[in-house]
Amino acid sequence: MRKWFLLYITIIVFVAMFFSYNAYTEAPLTEDQALNILVSKIKKDKPYDSWTTLSCLSFRIEGETKDYIEIGIHEKHGGNCLGDPDTYPTVDNFRIHRLTKKIQWLEPTEDQWLPYKAALKARLQK
Repeated sequence: MRKWFLLYITIIVFVAMFFSYNAYTEAPLTEDQALNILVSKIKKDKPYDSWTTLSCLSFRIEGETKDYIEIGIHEKHGGNCLGDPDTYPTVDNFRIHRLTKKIQWLEPTEDQWLPYKAALKARLQK
């Protein structure tokens, strides 16, 4: 009888732990949260400061799945920003993973997703 009681209690504890873990895990990122993460990182690391200002860059959601959100950074032209106002060239593309908040960069020549640090290294070398 005691063995059945311990088994019953063990099962209840495991079920309770499973449901409490799912209830308290962090919700996946929203588009706004992903944008805020990327913009904050760009502000902090300043990878584009050698040739433009943050106010001359535009951040736009370009795709998403249940696992990640893709954000494109584009040049703004016109007003205080140099360049042809009829163009909107892409500067970089990033992927922010919804659960881990990990940032990846689309390396343009190899067309592969690399860690954010690779983007930083590439941009700060210019």
